[in-house]
Amino acid sequence: MAFNVLMRALKRYELYKRIFDRTFTLSLGMLTPEVLDDFEDFYRREHDICEEYPHIYALVQDSRIPHQRGHNTVVSKMILLRAFLNWAANNDLIQTNPFRKKEIKQAVYGSPIYITIAERNKLYHTNLSRHPRLAVQRDIFVFQCLIGCRVGDLITLKRSNVVKGAVEYIPRKTKEGHPVTVRVPLNNLAKEIINKYASPDNAVLLPFISEQKYNVYIKAAFRKAGLTRMVTTIDQRTRQNVQVPICDLASSHMARRTFIGNVYKSVKDPAIVGAMSGHKDGSRAFARYRDIDMDIKRDAVSVLE
Repeated sequence: MAFNVLMRALKRYELYKRIFDRTFTLSLGMLTPEVLDDFEDFYRREHDICEEYPHIYALVQDSRIPHQRGHNTVVSKMILLRAFLNWAANNDLIQTNPFRKKEIKQAVYGSPIYITIAERNKLYHTNLSRHPRLAVQRDIFVFQCLIGCRVGDLITLKRSNVVKGAVEYIPRKTKEGHPVTVRVPLNNLAKEIINKYASPDNAVLLPFISEQKYNVYIKAAFRKAGLTRMVTTIDQRTRQNVQVPICDLASSHMARRTFIGNVYKSVKDPAIVGAMSGHKDGSRAFARYRDIDMDIKRDAVSVLE
C-alpha cells in the first residue's frame, strides 16, 4: 500500500513537470540527486500545486486532493523511495543509488502520546447504543489497545490467529526480511470483545471498516467518552510544540502506543514489550517510550534514598 501511494505521487510529479516540458519522462535512469530534491519539494508543496493544476489528480487513478503534509510524512516517503532505489541498484537496474549523494532530513518526534488504562476503560464502557456503528469501531480500537499490533496487521487477523489464548501473527513489516511470529496473550477484556463479534464462517476476527473511516470513528468515540485532556505535541508543519485535546490526535496508531506505553510502565523491560509489539531490538521508535513516564523515573531515583 505504501509503495502504491509513492508510485501515484511520482506519476503526479511527472505530469506536473510535463506542464513545463512536454518531453519530460520520469525513469529510473534520470533520478539524480537534483531530481530527487525537486520531487521532494513537489511532494511538500503539493497541497498548493493541486489548486492551480487540479487536472493532474483526475489523470492518476485513486489520487486524492492532498492536504498540507507534515515534515515526517515527507521524510517517510523519501525513505521509502530510497529503499526502492537501493533495491534497484542491488538488482543492477541502475548503476548506483542517487541517494548516496543526497541527505534525508531526520524525522522529528515528541514523546509518544497514549491513553491510560482508566481512560481506555472509560472509552469501552461509554454507552454508544444510539451509535451502533461507532460502538463497533470503538470496540475494535480497545481490542487493538490490548494486543498492540499495527492497523495493517489488525485488519488481516482471523479467528485462526487465536491460538491457545493468544493472538499469533507475523507483522507485515518483517515478512520480507526475517519473519518473526508475534504472540500476545489475550486478557479477559480482549476475549470478551472477540466473543462479541464471533463469526460462524471463521472469516475476519473483527468487523473492521476502512482505515480512513476507522480513524474518523476513533476520534468521534473519544469525544463521546469525554476524552479531551490537553496534551503537548509537535506540530509537524511548524515543528513547534502545541497543546491540543487528545481526542484530536486519536488514531489507530494511538492504540499501539497505548499497548506499548502501559505495558512498559508495568514491566519496565523493553525485551518483553518488544517481543509483543514486534519492535526489533534497539529500535529507535521503541526507545522513545523510555522517557514517557515520571513514575519510572521516581522508581529509579528512589534507590538513592
